[in-house]
Amino acid sequence: MTKEKHLEAQLLHSQKLDAIGRLAGGIAHDFNNILSVILGYASLLKMKMGTDDPFRAYLDQILSAAHKATRLTQGLLAFGRKQPMDLKPLGVNSIINSITKLLKRLLTEDIDLRIRLADPDPTVMVDSINMDQVLMNLAINARDAMPKGGVLSIETGTFLMDSQFVKSRGFGHPGSYALIALADTGVGIDKETQQRLFEPFFTTKEVGKGTGLGLPIVYGIIKQHGGYITIESAPGKGTTVSIYLPLVSAIKEETKAVSLPPKRGTETILVAEDDRHLRYIMRTALTSNGYKVIEAEDGLDAIHKFVEHKDRIGLVVLDVVMPKKNGKETCDEILKISPDARVLFMSGYAEDILYQKGIAGQTVDFIAKPVSPDDILRKVRAVLDK
Repeated sequence: MTKEKHLEAQLLHSQKLDAIGRLAGGIAHDFNNILSVILGYASLLKMKMGTDDPFRAYLDQILSAAHKATRLTQGLLAFGRKQPMDLKPLGVNSIINSITKLLKRLLTEDIDLRIRLADPDPTVMVDSINMDQVLMNLAINARDAMPKGGVLSIETGTFLMDSQFVKSRGFGHPGSYALIALADTGVGIDKETQQRLFEPFFTTKEVGKGTGLGLPIVYGIIKQHGGYITIESAPGKGTTVSIYLPLVSAIKEETKAVSLPPKRGTETILVAEDDRHLRYIMRTALTSNGYKVIEAEDGLDAIHKFVEHKDRIGLVVLDVVMPKKNGKETCDEILKISPDARVLFMSGYAEDILYQKGIAGQTVDFIAKPVSPDDILRKVRAVLDK
């Protein structure tokens, strides 16, 4: 393939990714609102059930399915590089170690998982949940490529990406990178198929066994992290997937806090949300934990309610996209009235919509939909206690 043809193929691929990314971002809001309603009502019902209720198991399955749908929606947004990320400095070895047990459960018993970790541990800025999804998707692909068993090797290291690498591959930016390489001894992939691996909905698997979104989601997540991914394979010779993530200086990792039940409160919360089901779920969750709630159905209504009750409102929860006035406009009006007002933004939209509405990139308190009642309660308490 000539350089011109290679660049043309890259452009067409980029356009396909952008198109499906826009679609994912556009439907994310509705999906996340629907999932918030399912999670909310199911969680409220579970709170009312006794531990020995025979229907509790059914409810757990509903919640489990809703959480899986949540991960799928987040994956679609990551594929379109529109999912807000929680980037933290982590060692790639610790990322691998934290998911090793899960990977072993995903693989069949006749697949030998071999791990070789670099010393010292290369540090990268990553969203750990997204990186877990990358590794799981790649492990599943490797498993499916080895129906009769084999070896999956995962190796970490560092890589100096020079100008020669960039020139020969047609992509990249010179610099130091952490490397995660996954190599399987599976059936391998021919050259023609390799050209289409990152295309949305393209799959080599049988009907019902693959969505064609696994590798595109992986591609989107890695690109969103400022990294690169390559695949080397040949029929009958297995496949090696190499992930390059920009190195950062080692920073001491934060100790994860133990998840405790949400604390109760007595403050008055103004909730502005145009979806009546979500307003009901939030009101029920908050009042059940001691809070008083004032509801508003849009931005303008929120401003009127704030003016009326400003002396007793401890926190304002604003949906980012609402009729009449969006969350940012509503917040600006409220801060004119009371500069010290505490505001928590909430949204199910993709990151680019948040930028359009003037939210993303700012130092604001924010919670992403879909949210469970416990998520709301913890975040509300955290903002009030700041």
